[in-house]
Amino acid sequence: MNLYALLDKSLKLHHDRIAVTDDDGSHRYARLGQRVNEIASALFEAGCQSRTRVCLAVGHRLDLVASVLAVLRLGATYVPIDTRNPVDRIRYIVDDSEATMVICSAEYVETVGQLGLVELRLDGLSRPGETVPTVVVPSSELAYILYTSGSTGRPKGVGITHGNLLNYVRWASDRYLQSPDDRIALYTTLAFDFTVTCLFPPLIAGASIGIYDGVADPMAIQRILADEDVNVVKITPSYLYLLSHLLNGHRHIRRLIVGGEDLTAELAAKVHAQLMGSAEIVNEYGPTEATVGCITHTFDPAVDRDGSVPIGEPIPGMRAYVVNKYGDPVADGEEGEILLSGKSVAPGYLRPESHAFTDNPFDPGTVVYRTGDIARRGTDGNLLFIGRKDDQVKIRGNRVELSEVSAAILNHPMVASAYVTAVREHGSRALAAVVTGDPGLTEALLQKHLAQQLPGYAVPTSLKVIDALPLTFNQKVDRDAVLTIFRNGEATR
Repeated sequence: MNLYALLDKSLKLHHDRIAVTDDDGSHRYARLGQRVNEIASALFEAGCQSRTRVCLAVGHRLDLVASVLAVLRLGATYVPIDTRNPVDRIRYIVDDSEATMVICSAEYVETVGQLGLVELRLDGLSRPGETVPTVVVPSSELAYILYTSGSTGRPKGVGITHGNLLNYVRWASDRYLQSPDDRIALYTTLAFDFTVTCLFPPLIAGASIGIYDGVADPMAIQRILADEDVNVVKITPSYLYLLSHLLNGHRHIRRLIVGGEDLTAELAAKVHAQLMGSAEIVNEYGPTEATVGCITHTFDPAVDRDGSVPIGEPIPGMRAYVVNKYGDPVADGEEGEILLSGKSVAPGYLRPESHAFTDNPFDPGTVVYRTGDIARRGTDGNLLFIGRKDDQVKIRGNRVELSEVSAAILNHPMVASAYVTAVREHGSRALAAVVTGDPGLTEALLQKHLAQQLPGYAVPTSLKVIDALPLTFNQKVDRDAVLTIFRNGEATR
């Protein structure tokens, strides 16, 4: 079945129930459906049709949800824009995605005005929209395009099809939303596929979405905890660490869906105990290329006591292989790279690169995605995440290629060399970089330069200009010596 058909059915079936709450109050399914029709009608009149790629720059309110649904209703593809990103990066995403339209709310008009797209401004758009036909799209058509960090120094676009999305959304709706009285918090940017869990599954289930502006307010979690109607929260381990310092008998939290980074058993146990054992903690693993989450495990405090919480087993419709460097399956207990196949695996990148998507040697005629993640499978069938085979890291749940950060630093005309690494900081990971270059090069100049090149999470929080990179006997950068520089606060200029 078409995804929007499921959503439309829910809009009509649950018309009198609360669909969305935001700073303006509560909005019923009937009102959401009306707003979807208004936006879809305006889009249609502006030339949007099947396969049109539409950027979204919409504030955290009812219109955010309605805009996504309106795009899907017309059979178009939505491309979320994180307006905190440098404008050059946004322009690249617009050009690379071949987007021709943008939906925007008042606070982002200035930003989108620089993109050269056909604009649909939501503020003042209140006339009754003419009913437009709901386009039935093939499962192979793209529902959305998200951009991840690229090793070439440019973000790479991942196109997720309606078939990919439907496989995850149906499963997540059944798994995470058991009652129409459930409410899940939506607070991060749509440019982070994390939000897919908070957007479609509750609407299909007839449940509701509580919207909070976590883009403008990094401490939005405080408001979420204060809302006793919110009982399902999706969160990164980094943010869960912050949450663990705020919890005080919040028994209304029934389920925590944790994803984006490695989850330690210590943190999971602490939060589980703080919630008096009444909340389920689900560890959800999945790269953007495999549609949000495709392997899950429910934390068991009696079993998951050391190291990392397992990422678990694949969801229905998905397969996970663990292979050695030759591509052969490894035995249980041995480490290898995770390869993913199944209904949630994207058809590929917009601009094909490397060999991440390849023919599946275990199921001819299908495709596998080589994740670059290292894991081992236990005798119980659960996968345990070990680390990466390359220099990719996760910063606050966002994928960052260290080579992309290095490339951005090296783009500065005064820089001669650079080394970037990830370090532990306040229960999370952060980036640190050392740089050499011309005598006038300063940390302040580099920070300003990087702020114009990279999203905020990819800008090193620790940055030092030094005379020469410390090297090992093998003439490789000495990471331990670099870390010592930061610990001692050393800098040569």
